[in-house]
Amino acid sequence: MRHVIPILFYLLSVIHILPALSGLSGTRFGKLYGVATEDSTLITLLQHRAVLFGFVGAACIYAAHSPAIRWPVLVGTIVCMASFIIIAAMRGTLSGALNKIVIVDAVGLLIAAILIFLMAKG
Repeated sequence: MRHVIPILFYLLSVIHILPALSGLSGTRFGKLYGVATEDSTLITLLQHRAVLFGFVGAACIYAAHSPAIRWPVLVGTIVCMASFIIIAAMRGTLSGALNKIVIVDAVGLLIAAILIFLMAKG
């Protein structure tokens, strides 16, 4: 049972690191987000987003091994995922190309809820 919390943090890291890897190639953004890769301003913003995702993923890996920082990392990760879902819902973009991202973030929030339960339990 003591390995469950680290494994769940690793799962959260995968959710964030995989899109971060797309930052290495602007053409991958077109497939991932359903956007035109010819818009250099948009690609720049998405690459910056990918870098930030890399930091969230790295923090989740660190939290898997360092109990002292688990709560702050978990809160930041929840804000990251929930804010995307909220913004997508407000803009009416819960379907289409962003649908898979919304679904993955919802799964991430479920993992986060399990982590909250397990960490609060003791």
